[in-house]
Amino acid sequence: MLIAAVLLTIAGCSLVGRAAVPSEPLGDFVVGEFGGIDGRQNILHVRTDGVALLVSRAPAAGKLSDQTMSRLQSLLMSSSSRREVARDAKRKERAPVPVCADQITTEVTMGNLSMSRSDPCQEESEPTPAFDEILSLVAPALDGNFDGPVDSTEPRLFPLRLERIQAHDQPAYTITVRFRRARHDHGVGRTSELHALSVSERDTLRLLLARVIEKPVAACTVPASYRLHVEKEAPVDGADCAFPERQPEFHALAAMLENDFGV
Repeated sequence: MLIAAVLLTIAGCSLVGRAAVPSEPLGDFVVGEFGGIDGRQNILHVRTDGVALLVSRAPAAGKLSDQTMSRLQSLLMSSSSRREVARDAKRKERAPVPVCADQITTEVTMGNLSMSRSDPCQEESEPTPAFDEILSLVAPALDGNFDGPVDSTEPRLFPLRLERIQAHDQPAYTITVRFRRARHDHGVGRTSELHALSVSERDTLRLLLARVIEKPVAACTVPASYRLHVEKEAPVDGADCAFPERQPEFHALAAMLENDFGV
């Protein structure tokens, strides 16, 4: 009976230890960088096949090498990473992260697993080698530098029209994208500009567009600045505020097209 009790106690402790470490299958993951004096909002979406999309003021897309992806996946699935996530969750339960000037928050999320760090004002905590290595491996991609180009033809790039709505401080215009070209129409009586989209630009644009139109168009509750029309089997049409869960992607798409024409 004594031996049985000891075994039950050991098993119970083991179960408690395992329960403290969150479980999540390997999948796509996201690395975000927010805040700072420049108000950055850089979001890197990485698929399990290594295709990555950077959503920012200067959006970009590319591929992470097999070696980098193998190491990232090992880190994400490691017991060390899961323990760091569990500790981070407990720390946030105890007290909210303090806010300070020029604070930059970095976050790694995969499914239900999420861990973040805020510098330079976060209180001293235990070392996070797995989290730190993940950030180190994706740092070039967060700057728009990838190991190679996107090697997948999906999702496809649908013809689209982006309209900027007239306002007191901004003129109206239309940018139309068809196949490999973009056209900027300034308005009546002005000559249109043409821009040939590079392979890299088309890859970035189609990955951004796929995320923007992934969810149904919603009703707007705030004034709109842009309107997007996408020509597909079931056309998508809506103002920027009609994509509430895809605001970063929508404005990255608009910024990319505007940058092409120096708007």
